[in-house]
Amino acid sequence: TYDTPITMCVKSEKAIIYKNLYDTAGQMEILREVKKNTKIQVTGEGKWDSDKIYFVKIGSANGMINRENLKINLASPKNLKLKTRKYGFNVTWKKVNDPSVSGYQIQYSVKSNFAKAKTVKVTGAKKSNVTIAKLAKKKYYVRVRSFKKVGKTTYYSAWSTTKNVVIKK
Repeated sequence: TYDTPITMCVKSEKAIIYKNLYDTAGQMEILREVKKNTKIQVTGEGKWDSDKIYFVKIGSANGMINRENLKINLASPKNLKLKTRKYGFNVTWKKVNDPSVSGYQIQYSVKSNFAKAKTVKVTGAKKSNVTIAKLAKKKYYVRVRSFKKVGKTTYYSAWSTTKNVVIKK
């Protein structure tokens, strides 16, 4: 089980939440059907027969859902801003309004397709800026995304819009 529940969204057209097998003496009983893009609180993960499942909480009831029916719902950071400094630049962004975010990844490259990009990991949801230093005089492309670490699995949001900065000094 997870210390704090995480929010996920149903990605298939329709998904079935089954009652917890412990509550039904091993019998499969439907707790609820949910439609696409419904948000669900996930409290843990497990394995049942050959399926991987998530344990979910719906109102006051506990249930389980096939893991393939859900996707993590993380928002991308917005308002990416870059400011040049001597041999580097400062990156700032608007924090994601989700208290369970574990941190952010900043990626920068001299190529617009981010080939051979370097990645900086910023842990902590409250941090919203970082300084990249010791760079050559070139044009750099920069993007940022949020991540959430749950157990051994790390979930990532989509990348923010790409901005560029030119280092002149």
